[in-house]
Amino acid sequence: MNNTENQNPAGKPKLSVKLLLLIQLGVILYTCSSICAKMTSRHPAMSLMWIVWLGLEVFCLGVYAIYWQQIIKRVDLSIAYANRATAIFWSMMWAVLIFSEHITVANVLGVLVIFAGIMVVNRDAA
Repeated sequence: MNNTENQNPAGKPKLSVKLLLLIQLGVILYTCSSICAKMTSRHPAMSLMWIVWLGLEVFCLGVYAIYWQQIIKRVDLSIAYANRATAIFWSMMWAVLIFSEHITVANVLGVLVIFAGIMVVNRDAA
């Protein structure tokens, strides 16, 4: 078996569960910046906690930027960005779990439509 059998035409590895999990880790990191942003908005501007949360947000975005560059070296751009759409799902999860917000049936249906699109893109890449 030669090396090109496990690669796509661009020379990058075929999409695997490991690569999908690595992409999701990056997306989760990205959505953590949204958590920090919401926490920042709950404090008076320039207060200590406002600065702490804002710093955490910038830190999350910085780490995400470096991490995401490593991901797109290993995965086709179209696949990486299609899977990045799962940020909607993770943001909804954080809204419910951390902020006790409510989601609607329309929210769930929207996420299911997004997942269907991601599955179509991933199926073609596998």
